Amino acid sequence: MASHAPVLTIALTTLLFVPACGDDGGSTTETTGATSGPTSTETAGTSSTTEPTTGTTSADPTAPPTTTATSTGEEDTASSTTEPATSSTTDEQTTGPGLDCVTIMPGPFAPELVGEGYDGSEDLGFDGAGGLALKRDDAVVIVSADLQETQLADGLPQVYGTRFTTSGDLLVALPQSGDLLAIAGDGTLNDLVGGLDSPNGLYVDTTGRVWLTEFGGSRVVRFDGWSPVTVYEGPMASTANGIVLDEARGLLFFTNYGAGRVLKLEVEDLGEAISEPVEVLAVPGAVLDGLALDACGNVYAVDQGNARLFRGILDGDAGLVGQPELLAEFDSGVANAQFGQGPGWDPESIYLSGNPGDLWRVAVGIHGAPIGLP
Repeated sequence: MASHAPVLTIALTTLLFVPACGDDGGSTTETTGATSGPTSTETAGTSSTTEPTTGTTSADPTAPPTTTATSTGEEDTASSTTEPATSSTTDEQTTGPGLDCVTIMPGPFAPELVGEGYDGSEDLGFDGAGGLALKRDDAVVIVSADLQETQLADGLPQVYGTRFTTSGDLLVALPQSGDLLAIAGDGTLNDLVGGLDSPNGLYVDTTGRVWLTEFGGSRVVRFDGWSPVTVYEGPMASTANGIVLDEARGLLFFTNYGAGRVLKLEVEDLGEAISEPVEVLAVPGAVLDGLALDACGNVYAVDQGNARLFRGILDGDAGLVGQPELLAEFDSGVANAQFGQGPGWDPESIYLSGNPGDLWRVAVGIHGAPIGLP
């Protein structure tokens, strides 16, 4: 892959004031999606790079649209209009030193290309100590903020989910074989779970629990002693992909990749579901992959099919306020996103990666929600 000069992130001096719940909001900010470069298309157990298709949609035709198309003079039905958010959080979520959940920096943002050549995985994982787990060819490497690499393990096939456990092992989900592996700090590979149906998204919460989506199994699971426990299984989890737990609200978010939706599932303290999944947002024409959550409880979703990043401003009950906001568009495919963690990585930026192998940074001006780290 040819090298590219990094694109410097444009500093925004204008902030979006987000009124309290029930207000009518302020001025509107419109952004229009455009056709991006080659992206990776995901199927159960396979991964391939294809050109994005405009003018088509894979969204569930029964789901009500939550974005409005705009006309740019070109045929692009995947475009979306950003409406102003009128609320971001409840009072409980505005606590904490320096945490401002009322003034949110609006997009769109100019992404910065940080690094290249990290192919073989569509995910990334911070260890909290200055390292970022990525994959270069068949090797998993730990990358520092100045892009120095240390090889952790090699001989690995295509990897989807990539997350560190609180004990310091690196979990990797292998979609073709249906296995979940752990890589110890000395590079030793340990088989944890087999027989999964295209394991995909991984998330480790602050208590150390591991959550996983089965892309081919229409299932969301958590692990108790490395035995999978079904949290939800059914059509609402069809092509389940990204996953993140909002511990403050007791909500598990996951994406319905093929329909371009983000769903929420209420869970109790032990991780058992106490409701049916409910749609949080949908982006017509998108295929939503990875998820991230900021410190104010707003959700960020990666549109893998069109190389875009969206944000949904959520109220205290995790209801969408306004419409999903298009935050950034990328020149190469992206699939997953994580807020910066550890020395050298900006905690107020989202880092994204995907099968093409590029590492991107988007400065959004807000910290990520707490996650489980070693």
